[in-house]
Amino acid sequence: MSSPLMLRLLSASVVAANRAGRVIREVLKSGELSVVDKGGNDPQTEADRKAQRCILSTLSTRFPEINLHGEETLEPSEEDQQLTEMGESGDVLKEACPQIYDGLRERDFIVWVDPLDGTSEFTQGFIEHVTVLIGIAVGGKAVAGVIHQPFVSAPDNTMGRTIWGLVGLGVRGANLITNPPTAGTLRVVVTRSHYTEAVEKTVKAINPTEYLKEGGCGNKVLMVLEGTAEAYIFPSRGTKRWDTCAGDGIVRAAGGVFTDIHGNDILYDCAKDKAANRTGLLVTMDTELHKNIISKIPQSVKDEFEN
Repeated sequence: MSSPLMLRLLSASVVAANRAGRVIREVLKSGELSVVDKGGNDPQTEADRKAQRCILSTLSTRFPEINLHGEETLEPSEEDQQLTEMGESGDVLKEACPQIYDGLRERDFIVWVDPLDGTSEFTQGFIEHVTVLIGIAVGGKAVAGVIHQPFVSAPDNTMGRTIWGLVGLGVRGANLITNPPTAGTLRVVVTRSHYTEAVEKTVKAINPTEYLKEGGCGNKVLMVLEGTAEAYIFPSRGTKRWDTCAGDGIVRAAGGVFTDIHGNDILYDCAKDKAANRTGLLVTMDTELHKNIISKIPQSVKDEFEN
């Protein structure tokens, strides 16, 4: 008996992300990054291009009617077929799919792909910040995600760690928070490479006990998910739907909160040219903390990034 479509899509996304991670490591080892400047401090490397070909070819071959949005704009290539992954994730397919996903068709899904999140860090040697992101949305809302860390060891000491989650099922592969943070502790993670005046004003207003500057949206989401930080905030237009959809789905699957800086859900049923998250983002694992941080964001910052 065939597994439900949701689990098959999630399974294919996991194996595609794993293969993309291997591709990224191979490109780095070769030393031929072939960096292209897309403008606005937004580089693209051969690893970005190959990883996206791997993921999009895998998903479009196996699910031809799903809506796929990848960060990079690439022409079809003979390399696409070579990078197509036809395996399955037994860890995903062994799960019981929540009934809320019964009856979905391929065209009901929107998948947002960032083949290499943290490209600036990748080119600068901060490879532990790099992630592969595949987010799955239904009805405009993030419901599942895959985050792969190519340069972090898996539990079996092989290179490459994969975290995935599905709303209604939970999260697998992550070291989820089991104990609440020490009373009075508020560690906030912010951007490493886009530290603007709005970010600085917001951090000062929140007044955390510590703030951490890190690269990569996926990396920062995992820090909150696993308790290295209590919140990730980015009052800026710098992220896109392909940066956030995977983390959004995983955080929600774990019971956390992922919104813009006004507390509104981010919707994913838009075209690629409308992919900018224009009202920033805030990620926490606690609803009350989330509300408290939003209340402290300066009104001048909120007005700058209007609903």
